[in-house]
Amino acid sequence: MTTQQRAPDLAREYLAWLKDRFLTVERGQSQVLSTPFLDPFHDGIEICLDHQGGELVLHDAGKTLEHLLDMGVSIDKSERRQSIVEHAIAGCGVRFEGGRLTTVATPDSLAQRAHFLLTAVSRLNDLWMSATPRTSSDFFAIVKEFLDERDAHYVANVPIPGRTVDHPMDFVISLGKGRERLLKLMASPSLQAAKLASFAWMELKDTRPQAERVVLVNDMQLPDALEDGQDAIAHMPSKSISEQAVAILQTYSTGVMRWSARNDASFLQRLMA
Repeated sequence: MTTQQRAPDLAREYLAWLKDRFLTVERGQSQVLSTPFLDPFHDGIEICLDHQGGELVLHDAGKTLEHLLDMGVSIDKSERRQSIVEHAIAGCGVRFEGGRLTTVATPDSLAQRAHFLLTAVSRLNDLWMSATPRTSSDFFAIVKEFLDERDAHYVANVPIPGRTVDHPMDFVISLGKGRERLLKLMASPSLQAAKLASFAWMELKDTRPQAERVVLVNDMQLPDALEDGQDAIAHMPSKSISEQAVAILQTYSTGVMRWSARNDASFLQRLMA
């Protein structure tokens, strides 16, 4: 008779892996948390903690904006890009201030706010991973318009309590009879974004066990900012995405959907039914 092996606790193992790879150092007047999550230049994303007038201020030291500028994306000179930034970080409790992504925490909310800041940094990095100055668009706005045109019942940009922290959710779609579908968008499906999303799903599986956990990945080239909106969206060319990232997402998601399939009859059924 064989002894049945106990299934590994994936959440515990993943958290232990993360803990071994986080490092805190003193840098001037700031504490700096180095994380295993990578920025577009394959350096670890860092979060800084400053004590200012009795407040705990978390920020990215301006690195996210610097990286966007290095990729040719200027935020300050474009109201449209500023709007895209606001949409991307909505629900994270984070603001762009003085060239930095910033949030204020209390001792009790420090871990949650650090997680929200890391989520905001990741969202902006993913948004423009393959961008040039004229090829930025807002995947969130495109999907929102798609849902609105089909009278979907949803709430957007809401924090959902997980086992240890709250997790920003792009859309929560009501399916009726108490059912709901949690929808995360991935404008540029990178390995880091897939790992962050998987962490959220592992946490929410405990606190929202009945909810469906769906990721919508953008496998299309976003339209040029100067093209007509509807025509550009209708003719978005396809782009290659990391199948390794998709495989990670499939492990922890109820479903992984591709934006290129939005005109298929089954797409709407899977998204809203």
